[in-house]
Amino acid sequence: MATTDQAVIDDSHIILPMSIFEHSVVGVMYMAIGIVGTVGNLLIMIVFMYGQPVKSPKHLVFANFAVANALVVGAFPMSGSSSFVGRWLFGELACQTYAFEGMFAGIGAIGALTVIGIERYLAICCKDLHGKLSAGNVMCMILLGWLNSLFWSVTPLLGWCRYHIEPSGTSCTLDWQIIDEKYISYVTGLTTFSFCVPFALLFLCLIRASSATDTDISDKVNPKNESEDWFSDKQLLKLTWTFTITALIGWAPYAYIVVWAVFNDASSTTTVMAVLPPLMAKASTMVYPFAYMARSSHFRKAMFMALGFAGEEKKKEN
Repeated sequence: MATTDQAVIDDSHIILPMSIFEHSVVGVMYMAIGIVGTVGNLLIMIVFMYGQPVKSPKHLVFANFAVANALVVGAFPMSGSSSFVGRWLFGELACQTYAFEGMFAGIGAIGALTVIGIERYLAICCKDLHGKLSAGNVMCMILLGWLNSLFWSVTPLLGWCRYHIEPSGTSCTLDWQIIDEKYISYVTGLTTFSFCVPFALLFLCLIRASSATDTDISDKVNPKNESEDWFSDKQLLKLTWTFTITALIGWAPYAYIVVWAVFNDASSTTTVMAVLPPLMAKASTMVYPFAYMARSSHFRKAMFMALGFAGEEKKKEN
């Protein structure tokens, strides 16, 4: 069994026995997911802001979602490098910081997706109201999502629950190995207001928007507006459905494990249960950039332009 930094491990927490090969496999996955997820989502953010900075509500909400997902995987060098040696390398303070950043980014990503769902509902079902949305209105919704994330991520640092090293011994997250009244109350609130309610609201908005979508809403972008409208409303609705299902699959293992710990002994934790939740959550961020590119050729063109290939695009057109 790999040794682990004594600054962050005590007798009340288990570290699962994993071979250095198993740790290395996890490390490779952290690095690959981290690089693709970070670069891909930062590129998406640049493209949205490059195309129409702060002019379009839909550009703001999708750019915010990309930033949140880049943050979800942004700390991959710490967990990846620790996995290669089979132990957490960076001490107690870094462990707390890593766990806080992961919690903040994860809840923020779900909140950002919820804002997208609300924006799509307004765009399709309440067009008059959507037309009156200003950048300031959208920023208020975005800010509310991040304030919710800040609340639930900072409270473990203040004594309501706690952060600790994971059973894998190579990364840090919410401490679900010690179950007390604080943990139960925190997890109840966390899963209710940062997982169940957001996804319930998302599905409600998307189902209503889908039912309101009729044949009058084209699935194609008007060529006259292709420089501004990379996606039609129907395409954006389909994208939001894709993002919602992906996020639900990605974050459900985390929600499951923190609730599972309330009813089960942490000593019965398996390696898969310890390693899968963070990998699933981070891997979900890789899907979004490819979904954008697969859905719209106009967006792919905008991406090439953001990368500095505008000249090449013009040559092809000529």
